Parts: sequence; C-alpha cells; structure tokens
Amino acid sequence: MKLSDALRSTGMLLGLLVTFAAATLPTAAAAESLSAMTQPAGLHVHMQSELDPLVINQMHSWIIRVEDAQGNPVSDADIRVDGGMPEHNHGLATRPQITANLGEGDYRLEGVRFHMNGEWELRLQIDHAGVTYQTALTLTL
Repeated sequence: MKLSDALRSTGMLLGLLVTFAAATLPTAAAAESLSAMTQPAGLHVHMQSELDPLVINQMHSWIIRVEDAQGNPVSDADIRVDGGMPEHNHGLATRPQITANLGEGDYRLEGVRFHMNGEWELRLQIDHAGVTYQTALTLTL
C-alpha cells in the first residue's frame, strides 16, 4: 500500500469517527415551552420540561397544562403520552407516565428520555368530559 493510499484511508476513517462522535455525544438544548391545540378543537396544551437544559440520555419530567377553549384549567383529564422520532421511524426508549395531577390543570409527566439528537414528537391523548382529544408537540435536540 502506498503512503498516499494509507493517508487517504486514515482520513476517511477519521471522518467517519468524527461524524459518529458528533451524532452520539450528549448535547444540551434549552428547555422549550411547547404548546398546541387539540383535535378535535377544544383544548389547549402547554408543556414545560423540568430539566433545563434538556440533555440527551437523561431521564426527566415535564409539567403539562391543559386548558379549555376559554383558558380555564382542565383538572379532570386522563392523559396518555407516547412519541418518537418520525424521521427515524422509532418510538421513545421509555414509557412516560402521568404520575400526578397537580391541580389547576397541571399534570406531571415522568419517565421521558431522548436518546439521540434530532426532531422528537410527543403525542398526547386526552380524555375529558366524554371526548377523546389528540395532539402532537415537536421539539428538536
């Protein structure tokens, strides 16, 4: 093998290693405040991470606030959460759960962990007053 071939191979290998490291090293992003309307219309959902900044591969919790169309808190909702990375066609590595109804329309969601950089989607199903509402909130790490 000639020296120029060896250097080219080494350069390609180094480039691959740098790309892999950049994609897998923990990074941080400022905690975002997410907000969305539901389908069918009628509820407004706000989410705020309790971890700031958001860090890859760290379990954390969120506060979810649910309000009706007039801005009144909804304190008797049943909320289920799932999510994933639509661009990668995979779900969350964990199973987040609502662990507390904090009152005044606030709920604690625990067990969230984002295991890689990219665009994540959190999907909520909210049962309230005999109606099932759905919404999706997106964030990028």
